Amino acid sequence: TVPASWDSLDRFRARFRDLGLDPVVIGAFAALQYRLTQRETTDIDFLVARLLDVVEVMEADGYSVTAMAEPGEEPYVVYIRGADVSVDLLVAETDYQREAMRRAVDGVLTVEDVIVHKLIAWRPRDRDDIASILAAGHELDASYIERWAASWEVAERWSEARSWVP
Repeated sequence: TVPASWDSLDRFRARFRDLGLDPVVIGAFAALQYRLTQRETTDIDFLVARLLDVVEVMEADGYSVTAMAEPGEEPYVVYIRGADVSVDLLVAETDYQREAMRRAVDGVLTVEDVIVHKLIAWRPRDRDDIASILAAGHELDASYIERWAASWEVAERWSEARSWVP
């Protein structure tokens, strides 16, 4: 898989804005805004309030599109794949996701919300993102992170992550 590029991110963000989706960058590209060191990623992730006609439009643009939905429900995630790009669109379904979207700055999750997302996912690359973000020394709203970590029942992960930085 080819590493995702900033050009691809900008192209899809503009396309989704044109469709009225108001996309917020999440995942690795959001983490890259705050990490001390950079890392490669192979996909681009966005949080959106709704999907509208994105499946039909992206298929018409020549992409392979898979929409995931519960029977009789609207899709909650759409996977867009092309020769050189992998994009995931996730619908904000929880109070936390909607708040994270409202708090986003210039269409990117805040550093606190990147940390919360990474605490929830907790894969090795997510832990690496958290460690690099903490090492960068950003001023954090720790009470915000603690509130959502408790809500998602990942407070022990946040305690562990804070121990990584002297």
